This record gives sequence, structure tokens and C-alpha cells, in this order.
Amino acid sequence: MKNENIAYYLKYRPQILEDLLGQDPVKKTLFGAFQNNKLSHAYLFVGPRGTGKTSTARILAKMVNCEAENPPCNKCTICLSIIDGSNLDLIEIDAASNRGIEDIRSLREKIKLAPSGGKKKVYIIDEVHMLTTEAFNALLKTLEEPPSHALFILATTEGGKIPQTIASRVQRLDFKLATREQLLEALEKIVNEEKIDIDEEALKFLVKRSDGSFRDGIKLLDQVSSLEGKITPQVLEKFLKSSNFEKLVELLESFSKKDTTRALSEVIKEVEEGVDVKEFILALMGLYRNIVFIKNNLGEQLVKEDYSTEEYQILIKISEGFTNQELVKNLDSLQKALEQMKTTSIPSLPLELAVVEICGEAIPVIARSERVPEGEKQSDSSNKQALSFGSEIAALPLVARNDKLTSRPADIPISSDTLNSDIQKLKEKWTFVLETIRPYNFSLEALLRSINISECNDSTVIMEVPYSFHQRILEAPKNRDLVESILSEILGRQIRVSTVLGIRPQRAEDIANIGVAVDDEIIRAAAEIFSSDTVN
Repeated sequence: MKNENIAYYLKYRPQILEDLLGQDPVKKTLFGAFQNNKLSHAYLFVGPRGTGKTSTARILAKMVNCEAENPPCNKCTICLSIIDGSNLDLIEIDAASNRGIEDIRSLREKIKLAPSGGKKKVYIIDEVHMLTTEAFNALLKTLEEPPSHALFILATTEGGKIPQTIASRVQRLDFKLATREQLLEALEKIVNEEKIDIDEEALKFLVKRSDGSFRDGIKLLDQVSSLEGKITPQVLEKFLKSSNFEKLVELLESFSKKDTTRALSEVIKEVEEGVDVKEFILALMGLYRNIVFIKNNLGEQLVKEDYSTEEYQILIKISEGFTNQELVKNLDSLQKALEQMKTTSIPSLPLELAVVEICGEAIPVIARSERVPEGEKQSDSSNKQALSFGSEIAALPLVARNDKLTSRPADIPISSDTLNSDIQKLKEKWTFVLETIRPYNFSLEALLRSINISECNDSTVIMEVPYSFHQRILEAPKNRDLVESILSEILGRQIRVSTVLGIRPQRAEDIANIGVAVDDEIIRAAAEIFSSDTVN
């Protein structure tokens, strides 16, 4: 019967090397080294999450400390204490939260002490790539002259970020994602043990959702095991709020027909029904990837077995509606949307913008401010030129208030009455402002690349922004407080930030489309997300 008190991923965690599925080279290397008494003093386990790195490290800790003839026995006091996490000689460190030099110095001081009960003290440093440069240097000294009673196991999902000085002093073992067959085998064992009523297609559905991660697959199975009645793919799609094949196909058809309205409507409907936006994007990217394979004559080999005959034929038909260039461009748009989700305040917005980008042609952003009446004379001296801090990768800077079409100038001229010492100081320090804000809010940093400082007095800095969406972001209390604190530090006095709505830039080549999407909130928002005045 199912033990309700233990999560599956803990209950079925590998306890001996033979339990590790899909990691034969790792098992062979460690078992051979142990049998010949040639274990390294330090290992680097590299591989995707959920592939058994930490489980293997714990197994190795039991092997070097268990006193049984064929360790680990998983019955002695030492093995049981390692399994339940109470062993004092097994020290697990999360480098993501203990990444500084002081943490490593503390480790170096404690490592000198002999083991309290076992033969070796085992240090497992997870996500070791997160350590600072100073911490890596401190760790290097320990790895160069380790005490004989210590064993280091460094684990990471980012092997390329490990300094060469560290990598050269450890033995690297690479962990791979499980194949679908291996993952299906592992889940079937749990299903039989726990007597879960789930059909084979539903189990294959979970395998696909796990993306080769044993841990993710087992967690998903645990999550759905409490459902009443027989578990089918339809039940899973509803329970996990995933996007089924038919819905994704409809969206792809809209993409191929460049039907922005229909595609956006489908995405919005999915979001309103509670679909996980990240999972939706990943599912869409997965389907696009399969179409790339089909388009390039690899469908029979890499795609066909994952779909029914009818579904596979549908994908073949859809592939005919895209060129390879379009597939690459669309996948790139979805990848950008996935990355932008980490910083946007509206989870579905990056996907919605990606839909516009995939379906649409270049859509100009039009100025909403009223035009200068005909006959009204424009005077260079009376036009207050704002100071722009834009860059080549950011949105175009604002221009003077007139209805002439302009391109981005190399430098915005600044009149002498506007260029006071405070504005000059802000101009000189603007890179510092951006770099200070970037770690806290990438989107806010991107927004500040395209603003103008229109005025700076004793207590207030007035920023001119091109879109009301920008204005709302800057006026948000958290964002405004952050900007105000940085500007106050630069100017040496308490500063308040105020915003005014300015004019959007225009380009001569967009004049033919001047009536398109004048009030489109999606396009207005694009400037904040993609730092661009058009969606290409």
C-alpha cells in the first residue's frame, strides 16, 4: 500500500548503485574505483537536474563509511543515518545560498576535524557553479591539499561554469537525461508497487512531461496518484492544466496563416482557463522542434513513435506551411518569451508578444500625441531638447515635439539652458544607474535606457517616457523607490521621480502603415519587454 507520509521521490530514491537507471558509465566508474581502492579525493558530478547526482553522492558516502562486507548495506547505523539525513559526517552545502568566501573558509576550518563516527567526512556541494570567484579560490586550496579523511563531491547543472583550476583537481562524471524507455520502466515499477490505476498512454504522457528527469517524472506521478478513478491522458491534461495536441495544432495553423487575431484569442483563452504559461510555451516549442525534424526528413526516425498515425500525418501537413527560416525565427521568438517570463510582471505578456511577432509583419509604433498645428512656427531655441540615455540595443530615444519623420540621431543636441550640472552628472552616471538596477529588475533597466530627463530641480527629476505602459511601471512604488534611492545617492540629496508622457519615435519607412495598431496595448508593451520600437 502507498505510504501517504513519504513523497515518492524520497521513498523510491536510489539507495545502491544498481538502482541508478540510465547512468551505466557513472556506475561502472565508481564501482570499479571502490573495488580497487582507487576512489578520488574529489568528484565533479555534472548533469541536468533530476538525473541522480545528489542520490549518487549519498550512495558514495554510504559506500566509504559502511562497515558491511558489501557496502552499502542500508541496515547499519551509519547507512540509516545517511538515509535519514542525521549523519554528522555527511555535510551537504547548497552553493546557491552559501556561496561566499566566508562559507568556504568555515568549511576549511571544520574539515580539519576527524570524522565523528565513520571513516570519512563527505562534503556534497550542490550547484557548485554558484560560488563566487573568491570562494572558488578558497576551495581550491582545500582541494590541492585535502585531509585523508575527506571526500568532496561537487554537483552542478552548469559544468561549463566551473573554473579550470577546480576542474583539473577533480574527477568529472557526466550524468545524462533518461531515455523515455528508462523513465517508463522506472514509473511502471512505482505504479505496480503503489497499485495506481493509470493506463499506459497516461503514463507515456507523464514520461513526455518529465523531459528525461527521473525526479520530475516521479513527482508528477505522485501528484496525480491521488486522483479518483482511472487516470487517462484526458484526465492528466485537465489536472495538470497542460495544452493538448489539438489546441497546439490549432495555434500552429494560425501561425502558418499569419492570423494574429485568432492566435492571440487562442492563447488568451488558454491563459484564462488556467494553463501554466511556461508549460504552454515549452509544449509549443516541443511541437515546433518535431516539425523541424519532419521538415528535414528526420520525422520517421525521431518523431513518429511519439504520436498516433493520425497525429503524425497532421504534423506532416502543418510542416508544409512553414519554411525552415520561419521555423527557426518562430522558435527564437518563443525562446525569448520563455526568458522574458523571469522578469515581466505579467506572466502571459511575453507569449502574447511572441504571437504578434510570429504572425505579424513589421508593425510601426505611432506617436499618439497631438501634432503641431499647421502654420505654427517651431523655434529651435524654444524647443526644449531632452537628454536621452538610449543605446543601440534599446528603444530609440524620444525626439522633439513635431510631426516630422526622423531617424535616430547620433547625438541629441542639448540646449544650454537645459544642460545644467545635475543633468550632466546623471548623464555621466547613467551606466552606473542601469548596472545597479539590472540585478533587481531587468525590465526596469531596459525601460530606463529609452527615457529622457526633461527637467531636474532641487527635489524632483522629471522623466519623459514614450508609453503609458512605461509610466505605470515607473510609477509603481517598488520601482520608483529603487530609482529614487539611486538618483538621491548620485545627486547627494533627497530626490523624487515624476514622469510625463512624451512622443513616440517614428520612422520614415513606416509611414505607409501609419494607421496600423495606433492604440494596440500589445505593441505599446513591446517597448518595455523587448526594448524595441517595432515588432519584426
